[in-house]
Amino acid sequence: MKKSIMLSTITACTLWLSGCQSVIDDPNTTVEERQTMGVVLSDVGLGDQSFSDAAMRGMGELRETGDWFVDYRELSETETYRVGFEELVEEGHDVIVGLGFACQEDLEAVAAEHPEQQFALIDGVSELPNVLNITFEEGEGSTLAGAVAGLETESDTIGFIGGMDIELIQKFEAGFERGAKAVNEDVEMLVDFSNDFASPELGRELAEKQIKAGADVLYAAAGLTGVGVLETAEKYGVKAIGVDSDQSMIAPDAVVTSMLKQVDLAIVEIAGRVTEKPFNEHVILGIEEGGVGLAPLRRIQWDEKETSEYESVERQLKEGTLK
Repeated sequence: MKKSIMLSTITACTLWLSGCQSVIDDPNTTVEERQTMGVVLSDVGLGDQSFSDAAMRGMGELRETGDWFVDYRELSETETYRVGFEELVEEGHDVIVGLGFACQEDLEAVAAEHPEQQFALIDGVSELPNVLNITFEEGEGSTLAGAVAGLETESDTIGFIGGMDIELIQKFEAGFERGAKAVNEDVEMLVDFSNDFASPELGRELAEKQIKAGADVLYAAAGLTGVGVLETAEKYGVKAIGVDSDQSMIAPDAVVTSMLKQVDLAIVEIAGRVTEKPFNEHVILGIEEGGVGLAPLRRIQWDEKETSEYESVERQLKEGTLK
């Protein structure tokens, strides 16, 4: 069941907490006058304070233009990604977006059955001719996060917690270590994988383990599991770095910055390419494109030398000269 809602501004948390479903719409403009987009959100869905919530901001931006009608599906509604994609195909959208690598198999299955329908995949790459691919340079953003950690650690031990030991998450891990060692060659990094993107409790357990092993700056690329990491960092009085969205509100006394993965930008990028041919390109969003970066630094006091070291890492990343 879908409900129409009218909002002047849209935030994922508001939508999630109010129990609103499916359609983001402006009743002052008819659907026939607008282009339409359907989005299947990532596994945790709205309220993850990360990937899906960032996508919702992008959908809100499109809605605010008055030129787009946007609908979405969550696994809590459809139980499988495939059902969500099939429902959106039936609605006849100009483009249907899959959010996250986990939905790729179902997206490709439905896209193959509907070759005239345009699809887009965020965080994955498909060879199908009717699928636009958007990926991010997570390693670049994580390198900046690592530089912050390398400068902020007092124990020379930092911690990384990934949601799964796969290529995508390994990019976060490698970038984080690269940035830390670029500014602090003595730093050591503890690494754990939760194998679950939706367990804050598991995140708390792994964070506590790393803190007790000496880590005093934690970084998690683990979806909702990462929320538990941030909360535990605050509990123990150590520092943490959020991911995907600005997560400072989760643990304001711990989070010194967040690695921003601009999924909202990806949504807007897809909308701008709907009329382009061919549609099956691979768009990579890095620092130069504004696709990744850091949220404002908080409670950090660097001297001139430390500031220069961080800025050097940032400059070398943009120039492509960082080792």
